Amino acid sequence: MLYKVFALLVFPILLIQAKQVRKRALRLPEAIGERKGTVYRKDCPCLSILIVGDSAAAGVGVTHQKDALLGQLIANLKTQRSVSWQLVAKTGAQTQDMIDMIASAHCNQRIDVVITGLGVNDATSLQRSTHWINEQHKLHEYCFETLGAKHIIVSGMPPMHAFALLPQPLRWVMGCRAKQLDALQKSKLAKQGRTSYEASSPNLQNSAMAEDGFHPGIDIYKEWASALSQRILTLK
Repeated sequence: MLYKVFALLVFPILLIQAKQVRKRALRLPEAIGERKGTVYRKDCPCLSILIVGDSAAAGVGVTHQKDALLGQLIANLKTQRSVSWQLVAKTGAQTQDMIDMIASAHCNQRIDVVITGLGVNDATSLQRSTHWINEQHKLHEYCFETLGAKHIIVSGMPPMHAFALLPQPLRWVMGCRAKQLDALQKSKLAKQGRTSYEASSPNLQNSAMAEDGFHPGIDIYKEWASALSQRILTLK
């Protein structure tokens, strides 16, 4: 791909920029709040939800889980269903870390829907795309066979080309990398049975980002949760 050739040509610049970003980046904490629970609605069937992922899934960018993906998703779903929910997410997590993290979290053995929010750390680590897809397949297989998941929703990669924290040309290169991985997971993963793909917002505004210029703000979490809840409520 063209961006790979360009990245090789300007690699020393990208390396310097990446080091500068890590040095000056604002380190925001994960959102506080419960990561496991159940809300009941009279005469409504119970839906079991597991969210797995990296810092965005963990709610970095907002203070409390009620404003993060988890809290806003449950708020949407509980108007129509009883919901049992659990969040397994950590800043810096890559796809290859998730099976061990889920196993350590002692998740429920009957999961209706697993939501994944992964890929940014895989992209920034520059691991091979084939390795990333293989790790995604392993994660999906684990969710289906070990957790008994009925459905997996793959969240699309965020538009890294719009991340204000990243200077050019690093931003452009990482944006191209994210688009490549996103297209790959959409074609290779979301076409599996019992798996669907939910794209991230293409119209990201810097004003909607968290103060670090890298993570979602409350409005982005709200949009993400709304799209996912609509998808979940249409599942059979």
